[in-house]
Amino acid sequence: MKNRWINFFGLMILTIAVLWLSCPFGGSDREPSDGHFLSPAPSPAQSGSPVPAQETPDPGEPFRYEKQVLETPDGPMTMHWLEVDLKNGQVGVKPVTSHRTLFGYEYLSVMAKNTNALAAVNGGFSHPNGLPGGMIYANKTLKTPASGRFPVLFILDDGAFLADASQRIWLESGGKTLEPVFYNQYSTYGGIYVFTPIYGSTDRIEKPHLCAIVREGRIAELRSAEEPVAIPSDGLLISAVGAEAEKRLRDFAAVGREVSLNTHLDTTPLLEGEYVSAYECGSWLVRDGVNVCPDSDAWVGTLLTRAPRTAVGIKSDGTLLFVVVDGRNREISIGATGPELADLLIDRDVVQAAMLDGGASSELIIGDTIVNQPSAGRERLIASCFVVFRAE
Repeated sequence: MKNRWINFFGLMILTIAVLWLSCPFGGSDREPSDGHFLSPAPSPAQSGSPVPAQETPDPGEPFRYEKQVLETPDGPMTMHWLEVDLKNGQVGVKPVTSHRTLFGYEYLSVMAKNTNALAAVNGGFSHPNGLPGGMIYANKTLKTPASGRFPVLFILDDGAFLADASQRIWLESGGKTLEPVFYNQYSTYGGIYVFTPIYGSTDRIEKPHLCAIVREGRIAELRSAEEPVAIPSDGLLISAVGAEAEKRLRDFAAVGREVSLNTHLDTTPLLEGEYVSAYECGSWLVRDGVNVCPDSDAWVGTLLTRAPRTAVGIKSDGTLLFVVVDGRNREISIGATGPELADLLIDRDVVQAAMLDGGASSELIIGDTIVNQPSAGRERLIASCFVVFRAE
């Protein structure tokens, strides 16, 4: 009998100890081992707007990364913010394409490693073959021109600028002008195409066409072909597809004559001064501090459903900002609609912002660590990205 009472009291004491350890102290904040504060329970009186829940600031020089979790009635919304101060002269930001060419795909981690990036975030949209969907200018080279349909992010020596942009490209030779021309664009329709070495090794045209091969600024050869023609490493290739285009090229080109490639950029608002790099984004999200997100985007379709999102913005003080919103996982993050994303950016003092690619492509790397949760559970091959690098 004595042993039974001892066992009974021992069990009671053990039960009380377990209950005491499992309950929080009244009025105290709990902090788990990873250092993140636990999210408070959402108030039943709150509306559907996001409620601040969790912040994990990780400031660093010369940029700042912060993880933020908002509790909403529909579940958590997890965001990853990257702010870069381009005025301090310590770092720069530039667009990078996969394999350093205009075609194909690569993991963000590979592009970050190959460029010794301090941080990297997925870029914008591309065609199914990986060809960028709009303007890319980097390393003093125009890789692809502005489409005139979406805003372009211009990186300056000490800041950033976001504007609508259109671009005129034309050729001149012997007092003659040849335009319009398609610049580093895949040949889908008839017309005049101009290819530079960044496009690849050939013009990728597998149908009858006429070519003018330009070396060191002079037309070296006119050639008819029915298969891809090599792009000279010291010049460019002019390819005419279709009878009308071939006639235009024959009237324009003469072997031995000098030829020049010319471009003119128009922006709204006006871009003053030189830019270091440029990258065409998706739809506008914020203009002059106002939410202007459309209901749909030509690249991704509807923006009214919640999904993983990536965007780029400029704060009122000129700071360049990227945000990646995790999604498609109710336990981690429900994602964001386009209008929700625009509001979140405005709350961060962003005055200009545009969409980048999202979904399974949304990814942010700090150092060599993927800090967000890609919705596919792994990295996705992408065509381009932005990298933060240490200025020399």
